[in-house]
Amino acid sequence: MAGLTIYASDGCPFCERAKSFLKEKGIPFDTIETPYGTRNWEEMKEKTGGARLPQIVVAGEAIGGYSDLVILEATGGLSNLLGKGGRGWVETLYDVVIIGGGPSGLSAALYSARKLLKTLVLTKDVGGQVTWTYDVDNYLGFTEVDTADLVGKFEEHVDKYDLDKRVGVEVTGLMLGGKIKQVITSRDEVYFAKTVIIATGKRPKRMGVPGEQELTGMGVAYCATCDAPLFAGLDVAVAGGGNSALEAALDLSKVANQVYLVSLTPLTGDQVLQRKVNGSKNIALFVEHEVIRILGESNVEGVEIRRVGSDNIQRLGVSGIFVEIGLRPNSEMVIDTLNVNEVGEIIVDAKCRTGLAGVFACGDVTDVPFKQIVVAAGEGATAALSAYDYILNQR
Repeated sequence: MAGLTIYASDGCPFCERAKSFLKEKGIPFDTIETPYGTRNWEEMKEKTGGARLPQIVVAGEAIGGYSDLVILEATGGLSNLLGKGGRGWVETLYDVVIIGGGPSGLSAALYSARKLLKTLVLTKDVGGQVTWTYDVDNYLGFTEVDTADLVGKFEEHVDKYDLDKRVGVEVTGLMLGGKIKQVITSRDEVYFAKTVIIATGKRPKRMGVPGEQELTGMGVAYCATCDAPLFAGLDVAVAGGGNSALEAALDLSKVANQVYLVSLTPLTGDQVLQRKVNGSKNIALFVEHEVIRILGESNVEGVEIRRVGSDNIQRLGVSGIFVEIGLRPNSEMVIDTLNVNEVGEIIVDAKCRTGLAGVFACGDVTDVPFKQIVVAAGEGATAALSAYDYILNQR
């Protein structure tokens, strides 16, 4: 196995740090005492090109000083030089790795790249929750823009800059302690970064009934704020009985012809919302009923509901159904590492800091209120600028 040599001297604090680091890692090394002006000093300068202690040589290759050693070990490069190899090591050290390709993740990528940070985006898809809707009419500068077009513009803007993007990649593990973070993917690759931005968004709690998955985006929707205007003058259903369902029903009642609110339990939302729903002329309540099937081929044409404890099935002719039984933040990987609230959202401050040095979060996975595209994009910009400040102030 190739060897490791440290040119060092008594009284050099970084020499002692390098030795302690290697001992902790169980990596054997030789030390050449190198007082200033000696023959060993001249030999060190000739071999490494450096004149500051320590200087470290691995397998005949000069790698630099203590900080270079730490980075090389973290990225797997030291193992390779020592002949140990590694599993899926990607030796590039990124300034920032962004997990997620929705509005917050892409916005973070844009701002990171504009700050000339070496940036990597890892995401299962591009667009995130935006792709659950037909059109978007509440993003500044766009009127009833097709979601595919909007996401395409987002991606086109980001791709103008010099960054790395891996689509179709699932992150399966994170090691966020220390100065160098490790991001592990389902492909058994390990990426390394000075900072990590988590922008993994949320996923809806699905009912799990026939037709739901097949008709998502074709009348099955999960955001009344985004999609209510698309159902103007039509009959729609809302599934759920909490605040989000009541708010969705009220939003829809302003534009739809008829709204059917189907709740598995008695309504659980705030009393003020319940009073408004009960007072609405075009909201019909089906309390203690469950949706058992969504009907339609290429678009929603109706839903089947059943009273709890009964075999009586009723069909409602609707052009859409809004599933408002809650959302789950995609925070499973960090729920034991970062501070989260009672529903699993990552708690962040005004600068998108998570409380763990070098780790930031943005968008719907966080506890920031008002889950909207424009809010997520703004939070992504904040996270990237905060990551930039963090890197700038590292010593």
